Amino acid sequence: MGKFAGNLARGAAEKAVAIQCGPWFKFIKLAPLTFIIPTILFLVLSLSGCLSSAPTIPSLYVVALTSSSNGTLAPMQVRLGYFGMCGDDGDTRTCLSAAGHYDPDEPKDIIHLTELLFPQVMNNSNARGAIPELQNMVLTGLDLQDQIFGKVLLTGSALFALGLTLMFPLKLVKKKLAKLAPGTPLTKKQQFIRRGCYSTIWAGLMIVFAACIGTTETAGALGHATAHIKGSSILMKEGVTLQVLQWMAFGFMFLFVLTMPIMLFVKRENPLDQYMSAEGIKEKAFGFAKGYAMDKVKKPKRAKFFGRQKSQQEDMV
Repeated sequence: MGKFAGNLARGAAEKAVAIQCGPWFKFIKLAPLTFIIPTILFLVLSLSGCLSSAPTIPSLYVVALTSSSNGTLAPMQVRLGYFGMCGDDGDTRTCLSAAGHYDPDEPKDIIHLTELLFPQVMNNSNARGAIPELQNMVLTGLDLQDQIFGKVLLTGSALFALGLTLMFPLKLVKKKLAKLAPGTPLTKKQQFIRRGCYSTIWAGLMIVFAACIGTTETAGALGHATAHIKGSSILMKEGVTLQVLQWMAFGFMFLFVLTMPIMLFVKRENPLDQYMSAEGIKEKAFGFAKGYAMDKVKKPKRAKFFGRQKSQQEDMV
């Protein structure tokens, strides 16, 4: 029975090694890398919304502010990104970086920013009556950028980038582990690099998820509230394109985190001995073999033994 348990454990170990150390497993280990590129691309696009007047960038906004009146301000719009702001007067569109450069509490900054976003309105004498309302929209936009949306998505993206950076020294740790005997414990430095890589990537994933939920719910609430509040001078519309991009970034990031252990799998020089030295596999294989032998071998022998003993007693009587 001990030989049977050993063969069973060895067969299971050989199958596991064939799966994880076969020639095609090298291509499977590269699968998580295909999720990194779209994740970085969608995060960069989400964070760069309204930062410039380049094609498609002005359409990436969290919310768009418009006037509720039907007069001169009707075609004018202020779009907010995480860091940028766009001014659209119906004919021209000007975008620039606003977060951190202008103080909402400083009237001079509001006036200067309004002049930069709407240069044609400032030079048009017929539209000067709309300037106070435009300044109010710009002030509201700066307050939303500073107080409501914040830098949550940027924080999650930075942590994810830090985790990717820690993967390079982790690769060096893998090379050293591959040369060690199975069961050799990690050093404190190796444990720190490994835990730092996993923890920062998981933390970045959770923060990006929180940013996606927070932006979607907040933008939807602002749009619903301004549309149904009587007397509201500003209407807000949520930006669907930016929300789709950041949710796609989270989806690809989640797939990368799930498949990351495959990429970081350490192949030892003798993986079969590593599996055979695992006490859990030995015990399970031995227990399975013992139960199989008890069911198929010992029970019939016991029945025959007790049957013979009973017949012998009857002959003696």
